[in-house]
Amino acid sequence: MALGDITIYKQSSAQGGRGSQSITVVASAGVINAGEPVLIVAGASAVLPNVATNLLTVPSPFVPYSVTGTGLLGIAETNSTNTSSLAGSVDFVPVDSKTVYLIKINAAASANVVTQASYNAIVGHRVLIDLTTGSYTLLATDSALNGCIVRPLNIVEHPGSVAFSFVDGVSALM
Repeated sequence: MALGDITIYKQSSAQGGRGSQSITVVASAGVINAGEPVLIVAGASAVLPNVATNLLTVPSPFVPYSVTGTGLLGIAETNSTNTSSLAGSVDFVPVDSKTVYLIKINAAASANVVTQASYNAIVGHRVLIDLTTGSYTLLATDSALNGCIVRPLNIVEHPGSVAFSFVDGVSALM
């Protein structure tokens, strides 16, 4: 996984600087890098570095994460301090459905999003975060149960990137 995969593009004005929070990361071979999603399993008090792909789905557009078992706390602001034998912590910026983030588009999807018109055609699609190439990217496949929504973006100013927000149903905080 790579440092800075997901960045904040625009914060909602209503957010008013939510600040960051800290949570325990269990001892494990991996770390959570700044700019990566911080996920928690329902009922857990600590997080694990994520190794899953096709992230953040909801069983229906109106069912919260607690039913699916995994929820998004936010995006890591620092690298986690856990080691293979010791628990650590990570600071994260809490998720907000009104905040727009930037992420690179998945290589397989990028061939179909090469012009502003082709990008505009996927605005509003519900998509997934992918982790198959060692970095988090966004898949362009649309499904009503996917947890990210593509937002408008000038692709000349941000080549290879996609603007997106999270739906409320993926959040462990909302």
